[in-house]
Amino acid sequence: MNRRGPRPEAGERAGRPGGIRVVVSPVFLVLWGAMLVSATGTFFLLLTVSAELLTRNGSGLGASAVFAFQWILPVVLVHTVKRRCETPRLRRTVVAAELGGAAISLTIGVLLAQGLAVALLACFLLRGLLEAITKTARVVYTRQLFEGEALKLASYTFNNSYYLGGALGGVLGALLATRVSVTTAAAIDAATFVVSACCYLWLPRVSAPKAPPGAPGGVWGTVRTTLRGRRELMLAAIYLVLAIGILQGFHNTARTIIPIRLLRLDDAEVMQLQIVSGSAIFLGAVAVPVLISRSGAGRYLNLMGVLLAALGMGLLPQAPGKTGLYLLYFAYMFVFEFIFTTAQATIIQRCPPSSLVALTSFTNATGTALLILCTLLTGGLSDVVDFGTLALLLAAGVGCVALAAEGAARRRVRGAHRRVRGTHRRPRVAPAVGPAAGPAPTVQAEKPVPANRSVQAEKSVQAGKSETTR
Repeated sequence: MNRRGPRPEAGERAGRPGGIRVVVSPVFLVLWGAMLVSATGTFFLLLTVSAELLTRNGSGLGASAVFAFQWILPVVLVHTVKRRCETPRLRRTVVAAELGGAAISLTIGVLLAQGLAVALLACFLLRGLLEAITKTARVVYTRQLFEGEALKLASYTFNNSYYLGGALGGVLGALLATRVSVTTAAAIDAATFVVSACCYLWLPRVSAPKAPPGAPGGVWGTVRTTLRGRRELMLAAIYLVLAIGILQGFHNTARTIIPIRLLRLDDAEVMQLQIVSGSAIFLGAVAVPVLISRSGAGRYLNLMGVLLAALGMGLLPQAPGKTGLYLLYFAYMFVFEFIFTTAQATIIQRCPPSSLVALTSFTNATGTALLILCTLLTGGLSDVVDFGTLALLLAAGVGCVALAAEGAARRRVRGAHRRVRGTHRRPRVAPAVGPAAGPAPTVQAEKPVPANRSVQAEKSVQAGKSETTR
């Protein structure tokens, strides 16, 4: 095996026309496959552990805590994630993170079999930190390996494998949920992480570009400087945070509570719901380039998507049976993935390369903080409050935030236009003559003198000269 990996193809570096070739290039396929394999094992183990805890304890909070705990450290240690992804040896960092995830998966299987809940949640803490490093590194890989049309297509399609892995994880769960133990499920997940690490070993060495001299060093300072004056990039960051935090947070709770508690379905049917949602996510990501190319710039596509997702959020707990739940869940996850893919692709394409790690770490950390809050809040309150009421309140909040963000962006654009028009109307100020001279005197243009007055003035001057001569 060539440890240095292949170099990016010439078309990828030069951004040749016909970026469709990127999806069949070895570099893209290996990167895509690494995410597919690890995501399949991750979703398989997460769903297995969550369903096991919900069935064993009967608590929605315990089932949702599996998802929430793995995102705590990425929020608290956002600067650590940024520094790890800015190291010159990024490939070594990603490989170590994948192998560490394999070891933690094996430990999770042993701890769950022994009923050690506290140690189990601690493992999910460490697992989430490693996954945050890998997710951020994937964005750097995509930005650095492809350019031009290849980058545009790669930014829309590289994350498909993550959600396709979610569907495949559901397939594995539906086939093996009642046939294998939790320890065996953890071993399968660990094997997928090892395969993913081998894929990253094959890829070229890449590193994030260094920030220019004088640029802010912290995450927040870099993000604030990057978003200033970039309305489209700012809206993309807001929608990405909404998708990660609220829409996905609701999904983490709803995908187990609605089928098990509201519809009284078994574990195998919970896995089937994951297959439906994973398929919808994959098709939603595939549909993004097609819908954007046919609708032009798509100025309000994300806003309409968020409003549709909020509507689906309110309708999901009222699903009339298993078939109705599958249909509504498919529509909800399709719209969710459309919002997520469009926002993330805009960030990859529009963000300056030197600020990409900071902005990606910030949006992931902010969205993850909302994700933890939403998952724990909906999971905990579902034990004492009707889940349909919670869904309606959450849907109303998401719609209001989206409308407020669009309104604020429009007002900012109008204010900028007014300032530009006001600048054009201001009179010019004459420069000062010297440092101590104060304001320069105003020079008035001389009025044209009539021809007859000029002749008379010349005669008067000549007469004065003759008088003086006398």
